[in-house]
Formats: sequence, structure tokens, C-alpha cells
Amino acid sequence: MKITYSTGLTTIALSTLLVSAAVQADTSAYDQVVRSSYQQSLPGATIHISRAGETVYATAAGMADLELAVPMANDHVFRLASVTKQYTAAAILRLVDEGKLQLDDTVAKWWPELAFGDVTVHQLLNHTSGIASYTSIPGYMSDTRIQRDLTTAELIEVFAELPLDFDPGTEWRYNNSAYVMLGAIIEKVTAQPWDSYIVNRLLKPLGITDTGYYPDSKITPRRISGYHNSEDGPVNAPHLSMTQPHAAGALSATAADVDKWQVALHSGNVISATSYEKMITPEDVADDYGYGIAAGKLRGWDALSHGGGIHGFSTYALWLPEQEISVVVLSNIAGGSASPTDIAFRLAAIAAGNPFPIEKPAVEMSSMELEKLVGTYQINDDTKRTLKLEDGRLMSQRQGGMPSVVIPVGNDQFALEGSAAYFEAVRDESGNVTGVDFYQVNSAEAEHAKKVSNDVAMRNVSSLTAEQQERLVGEYELQPGFVITIRRTDAGMTAQATGQNAFPVQSEGENVLFNDQFGIEMEFELSAEGPAQQLTLKQGGRAMPAPRLQPEGE
Repeated sequence: MKITYSTGLTTIALSTLLVSAAVQADTSAYDQVVRSSYQQSLPGATIHISRAGETVYATAAGMADLELAVPMANDHVFRLASVTKQYTAAAILRLVDEGKLQLDDTVAKWWPELAFGDVTVHQLLNHTSGIASYTSIPGYMSDTRIQRDLTTAELIEVFAELPLDFDPGTEWRYNNSAYVMLGAIIEKVTAQPWDSYIVNRLLKPLGITDTGYYPDSKITPRRISGYHNSEDGPVNAPHLSMTQPHAAGALSATAADVDKWQVALHSGNVISATSYEKMITPEDVADDYGYGIAAGKLRGWDALSHGGGIHGFSTYALWLPEQEISVVVLSNIAGGSASPTDIAFRLAAIAAGNPFPIEKPAVEMSSMELEKLVGTYQINDDTKRTLKLEDGRLMSQRQGGMPSVVIPVGNDQFALEGSAAYFEAVRDESGNVTGVDFYQVNSAEAEHAKKVSNDVAMRNVSSLTAEQQERLVGEYELQPGFVITIRRTDAGMTAQATGQNAFPVQSEGENVLFNDQFGIEMEFELSAEGPAQQLTLKQGGRAMPAPRLQPEGE
């Protein structure tokens, strides 16, 4: 049972684009990452890497169309999903540069009748508006409502009367309605469709010609099929009208086009230096999000990025400013075993000359040496990590995470199979293991865990009253169209992810449900009374918030 992305180990035949002799290099390390991530017979991805605008690697992996047996090609067109947001944000900032609007302009300037008229353009851009996101309306993304063709005005009507989630500017919450409003503002200011402005004013002057808004009715050369993962394998993605992702997620492109866009944007060829600085700099309560771009770290370097997920597609675009490295991963499966985020980070680290330990060859360690690592490690008051031997292999499992095979790579470094995450053993002067320093893919700082026992500790399973159980029951949206449903049954509590089978969960305290078999932990946000308002899914070393979908009438 997997309800989040993780990088699996599979095999693949590659179709790699040859690049100019000036930038050719050994691509075997890149090839190995892709081979270990995608199978040739299943949906796959196109990948493009450049340095200072010069292509260093481009490849196509897997299948573009399973029913017609069409292999993936480098020039195939993918839905970009929320990577669209950085194009929309750049379009707004171009209009600011041209003096046609201001970041402190309010929605009321164009729609005085809307209840959220005090929300500013700045708050729309950095997800601090508090406007209810239409993709979080219960059932909206999974029933026929998402299949309707809507005008911009009709789409705004979907969320216009919903109450604010919070006072504008006081919290950060990812919000698709906000970017619909930004698209609508582009249309008001320019008197043309939002996508036409982006294509004609931003993209065409840069020679970017394979990017645009392509509704299903439009014949689009090289556009490929999208798939969802299920327990029985890939299935065709459900239909949605591309009118509805709008400026929050409706653009499509090739990987090469996204690469061109990243190079142009981050090289100062799209917006002014002042606007660009605003775009990449988180402000206020937006700790790591600027305008359509997330600001993070990779191996200690600054990393600017955005990912996307939409019916049948998952995407990631990453830029390392210090090295001028662009990495684009576009995949035609949602919920697949290979995470475009992890793949992009691994490839970028290779391109930057500091690969993650997973790329190193494994080294042999005796059972006696591995036994010294076995035990329970305390991360914080609430969370542990265990290391144990199974069939001669060392296994690592964070509380609430999937067990992972540990691969020794030398010098007390240990990689996790199929992942960029790794840890380093910490020893005392006598060589005894006293802890581990664990590094996540996007973290520059180690998460230290102190060894507290040579035994592998078990959880403290508790019993919940019917009232305590009922507070956790509900639907929680992990991402648009992907919901975790918590239920009470005669046999106990269950959890079920969209498109997957229900599975039993146990409780540890009144606000934690878990299933150690699948490495899943869900921590619920509870107030003094009433239902939980959010759960945080912890799996595979990740913590992903999922707000509770409010039933109609609440």
C-alpha cells in the first residue's frame, strides 16, 4: 500500500538525446537514475537538464500511450499542472513592470462585489489570501463538476461565496482559487485570455513555441495520454475540463520548453530584477514560497522549484541559481512509484558535482558490523527511527514511514534504496554507534537521532472511545483529487486513499493513527473540541499536510 510517491527500483530502455560535443559528458550517472525509476513498459517521463543554457542531458523513458504501444519521446507534450503557476506569476509581474497594476492592488479594484475584495495581488501570489480553494470542496475533484467547461466568470462563481479559510495575510495555505483570480486579473488588465497573454508576450519572444493552453477539443501534435496508478497497475486518468485548472495549472509543454523558460526567467529575460527578487523571496508567513516558486535547499545550495500534479500527470521544474542548472522532469502518471521531485533532485546533485550517496557503489559490511547499528533512535519526543536486520539486510524505518533497505556506501554513510535520503552513523571514541544524522533530499541540515536502545522498540497501541474516533472521521485532501478518507467500522478504524483499497489503522494516543505494515502514520490536528481540521501524513520520510474537507452544510 503506497499513498505517496517514492522512487522504486525498476529497469528501462532509454532514448537519450545526443547533445553538442561542447557539452557532451559522461551521462551514465544520469542514465542510472532514470533506469532505476521507470520501466519501459509503463508510463514514464521526459527529462531535460541544462547548465548555463546548454543542454547536458535529455532523455525519454517509458510509454507515452499504453493502448497504442507508443514509446515516450523527448518532444512529447505534457500537462504541466501547477508548474503553470510560475508562468502566471511572471505574467502578473510583467504587468507590474509595465505599470498596469500594483502588488498592493486589491481584488475589489476589478470585482467590488466579491466578499474577499480586500485580498491583495501579493496575497494571491504567495498563497496567503485565505480564499477557499475550489479544489478542496468535498467531492469536487472526483465527480462530474470538474468535467464541466467553465468560463473564467463561472469558475470564480464556484468559490466566490465560500467563507475565507483565514484572515488574509495571517496564514499560508496552498490555493488554486488564488491563481484562478490571478488569471482573471490578467484577462481584465490585458483584455485577452490569460494564456494568450503568456504565450504572446512572454513565450513567443523567447522562441518557446511548444507551450500553451490546449483544451481536449484542440488537435495538439505530440500530446500524450495521462494515467493514474492503481493497485492493479496503470489506468486511464479520469477526465477533467482543462478550463478548470485555469491559470493555476492548465498549461502544457515539452520538457525542452520548460527548460528554455527556466533559463530565460532566471537569467533576467522575462521580468525586471526587482520583480524577480520578489518572485523568489518568501515574505511574511510564506516561509518558503515566493510567487509561483518555492525556495529551498539542495546539498546546501539554494534551489528554486515548483512541482505539479493533475489528472494523469506529475511534474517538477528545478533551478540551481549558483550553478545555473535547470532540471525538468515531466511524467505521464499520477501516483506512480517514481517521484519527479526526488528524480529532479538526484539529477541536479549529479549535474552540480555533488551526488547523493545513493549514487555511490555499495560496499560490503559484515553482519557483525551491521549489528552495531541495530536499535531504536530517538528523533524527538514523539518520533523514533529503528534499524534492524532482516534476512541479512539492514532495514531503516522512521515512525510512520515505510521500511527501507539500507545500502552501505562507505565512510559510515548509508543510503536508502531508491531514494536520495541517507544517514551517517555517529560514533563515540570507542567506535560505538551513539546516533545517526539523517538527511532528507531537500534539507541542508541533518536530523539527529540519538540511539536510546539496542532493541527495536514497538509502538504503544491505545484504544479510542467512540467519541475520540468520531473526531478523526472525515475526508482529508492531500492534493487536488487525492483524498484520504478515515472511517469507523465494526472491525475498527480504517483509512482509504483515492483509487486504493481501505486498510486498517491503529491508534497511538488520541491524535495518531498508523499502519506499520505500510509505513503510514497520520497525525491529526485537534482543538479542544470538534473534529480534526487537518491530518499530516507521514510516509517515506515525508510529512504532508491534508486539510479536512468540510462537508456541505458545515
